[in-house]
Amino acid sequence: MKRILPAFIILLISVAVFSQNDQTTCNLGFSFKISNNSNWGNNEPVVTEVVPGSPAEKAGLKANDIILEVNGNGTYLKPSHTIMSWFMEKPSEMSISIRNFEASFKPMHIAKDCRPRNGLSEAQLAPVFSFYSLEDIQDRKFIIPVKTTINPDADFFNYRTYDFAPSDVSSREMDERINSIFVRVLSQLGLKRDSEDPDFIIQTFYSYQNNPMFKTESPTRGTYSGTWRFDTRNNRMVKIPVFDPTQPVRIDDVMYDLEFGYRFYDRKFTEPGRSMLVWESEVKEKLSDNYGLLDYLEMNLPLILSKFPNSGNLERATYHVKYLRYNYTGISYDLNDLKTVVSVDAGSPAARAGIKPGDVVIKVQGHNFNHDAVSLTSSYRRFIAETMKYRDPATKYTDSNGFQNAMYWDIIHYNSISKEINDKKRYKAGFSYLFNFNQYIDWDTPDTLNIDVERKGEKLSFEVKPIINRHSHVSVE
Repeated sequence: MKRILPAFIILLISVAVFSQNDQTTCNLGFSFKISNNSNWGNNEPVVTEVVPGSPAEKAGLKANDIILEVNGNGTYLKPSHTIMSWFMEKPSEMSISIRNFEASFKPMHIAKDCRPRNGLSEAQLAPVFSFYSLEDIQDRKFIIPVKTTINPDADFFNYRTYDFAPSDVSSREMDERINSIFVRVLSQLGLKRDSEDPDFIIQTFYSYQNNPMFKTESPTRGTYSGTWRFDTRNNRMVKIPVFDPTQPVRIDDVMYDLEFGYRFYDRKFTEPGRSMLVWESEVKEKLSDNYGLLDYLEMNLPLILSKFPNSGNLERATYHVKYLRYNYTGISYDLNDLKTVVSVDAGSPAARAGIKPGDVVIKVQGHNFNHDAVSLTSSYRRFIAETMKYRDPATKYTDSNGFQNAMYWDIIHYNSISKEINDKKRYKAGFSYLFNFNQYIDWDTPDTLNIDVERKGEKLSFEVKPIINRHSHVSVE
């Protein structure tokens, strides 16, 4: 279950955070590592993660971007600590230049997000209270058994365009539908299809076969839990009839065997005039039911393709999904006194309503906001245990903290869940406002929040119209 105090501490150690002084912390919202990949950014810093909603994301920085300069300083062959020191040269901003598939040299300006060191933002609080709405907080890992082979002499930075190998008449319809997925994903990387003079050619191969040893009456059929994968089309984790590649499975229980792979052939750069294989990825999966090759690829091919151009592990792909959806007001709370507002984002809903730093929150939506970390932790843990009966066992998974009984709410119990959360005698549910656009938090799903504060002995009430913030990030190793 959630452990509130440790979580508060951990959340302060966010990605690429830079302290300006003892009272203020400035966040850029991305991490990097010095690449040793001869195919992509060798001896240069390559972005490994961009925090959703961060200054880096707002500036347009993306995973796998190669950082060429920081504040005018060249990064080639420079150690990480030197590059990090350049990040702190200016108090409120930073300029970088990057390289990717879209541009050889692109300047970028990143404004730092600076706030009091003891402030907890709503983006940090929402994951701590995820059991109010597991549907809106995804922090999950899963594996796809993708094996990748790479030509060490290929420089992927040269590539700007691609096309597809010709199809047989018998498979043309399927190939065209698969190719459309490639086009969608590769365009997001900045690559363009060019049928006249492409930089590389894509060839696909696949198989979807009945398992002749499958037994309908197998005594162990139906005992497997299925596999969760992230659907990038709607930002949701979805359970699919694919066996977990890390767990053993009886051959009698496998209904279908699926294989899919793709190859990139370079004819311009590695050995001009010759068709050279520069990248190959292949996946083999066992299915417990008829899923369909195209349905499988619609969800999984975008994930498989995210290994390119920075492959990481060549034997398999490990994905880390972070999805966050919450009510944003712009308030940051005091880590040591959760009732006190330490900062309010400029132009935010709370700022427009009139809430100010130093205000002490008394109530939100009628919930008393007399929180201290110990009592809040106790109430929240009791809430999790006592409302487990309202969750749907078919959605069970293990959360990022290792809790094995994480489950979504059962839709038939929404009204009961709302009553439980709003039982003021039992649970300190003030932070449930982060998710009260859901019926299982507030059955009437209002679009405004009533926030009561105390300011220098005076009690004030504000109506705040929050913004539903959505952040999504999928990283792969």
